[in-house]
Amino acid sequence: MIRNQLKPLMVFFICTLLKLNSVLAQESILSEASYLYMEKLVAAAKANYPRVGALNNQINIAKSDLSGARLSWLEPLSFQYVARSNQATANTVVDLQTADLLTGYQFGISINPGSLLTKPSQIKKAKEQLRIAQSNQAEYFLELEAQVKSRYVTLLQFQKSLAPVNDMYLTAQSNFENMKIKYQKAEITFAEYNSASNSLSNALQAKLQMEASYLNAKISLEELTVKKLEEIK
Repeated sequence: MIRNQLKPLMVFFICTLLKLNSVLAQESILSEASYLYMEKLVAAAKANYPRVGALNNQINIAKSDLSGARLSWLEPLSFQYVARSNQATANTVVDLQTADLLTGYQFGISINPGSLLTKPSQIKKAKEQLRIAQSNQAEYFLELEAQVKSRYVTLLQFQKSLAPVNDMYLTAQSNFENMKIKYQKAEITFAEYNSASNSLSNALQAKLQMEASYLNAKISLEELTVKKLEEIK
């Protein structure tokens, strides 16, 4: 009796596995992965992710500091001028003994040696700060690219798993309906009917779990691109 009860259930699982294997044989992540679309996702992430903007600002600040350091070469130099005149005014008389030999505008330049000697090191430091900012950006771009590609592959994995899981659910649903009719006609036992019901429940849970995993993977990828995947063509 038990043997007869297990026959329909075994047939159901064998058919399901054969169908699943057939579907999986036709589906492949390697053949479905689009490297062109993957690069578009990476480009969107580099253009929109907030941290990228912060790194760009750091580079701009470093460039500005370098320009300022180069222009600061003039800071140690001090330009001066003096206006001298021996002309008498209405109330004064020129003293020939103290009269200046050179009259008119006189210019002079003073140099601060200590400040002048520090300029090369300041410029070198500014250049190093720019290189560091650029290196940080390049390093983060590599990290960001790897994250985008990894999340894209995960999304593709769940997307390709939706079809076979949905087929398993439809098969379990169809089998349950058939077993229900047979049970109402007293052609099968309650154990067989209950087994079909449990199979349908498990298939439904698997379907819902796979759909949730797919949506979470999509949200995770869109977190980096800051755009809906549908907007990235």
